[in-house]
Amino acid sequence: TNVDYNAMADGLTEMGLLKGTGAAYGSGYELERQAVRVEGLVMFIRLMGEENAALASTAVNPFADSPSWADRYLAYAYEKGYTTGIGTNAAGKLMFGPNNTITAGEYMTFVLRALGYTESGINPDFTWQNAMDTAVAYGVIRQSEAALLSGGSFTRAQVVYMSVCALSAPTKTGGILLDKTATNGGYNQST
Repeated sequence: TNVDYNAMADGLTEMGLLKGTGAAYGSGYELERQAVRVEGLVMFIRLMGEENAALASTAVNPFADSPSWADRYLAYAYEKGYTTGIGTNAAGKLMFGPNNTITAGEYMTFVLRALGYTESGINPDFTWQNAMDTAVAYGVIRQSEAALLSGGSFTRAQVVYMSVCALSAPTKTGGILLDKTATNGGYNQST
């Protein structure tokens, strides 16, 4: 089965969920490139329908390695408890690792959180180590998709694919993520 990743990316762009990288080729999506942590975090915030809140955030960004374009996203994500980073550097400053590659399981952790599942508390719904298997169990993706997404390097095309799957996946409380994304201002209804 051939997957039209560009068409999926176009759909996410029309919804205001994908902005692209501004590259002068491939519609500016750079779908063949390995995905990095900061891109995964930004897509997670957009899937949650919280991009406007993130961009308006006045929280302090604690991460010393934050790219300037992601400053508000990282400040917001830290304030909301969506990320705690990857530890501290030699100077004791908190680090996010924005350009570290992200795995399918790490991105699925964001997707599952967006769907209302949690990996904390007394009875967690999943752990980041079993996020892909949990996604199959919860109907986010099929087993064949989990195997395909987990094999080899995890690209921006696969982030697009998993994000599209997430929008119609069942949330923990019922309904679908697309409804939440649309009602929280993440969906761009202009033509």
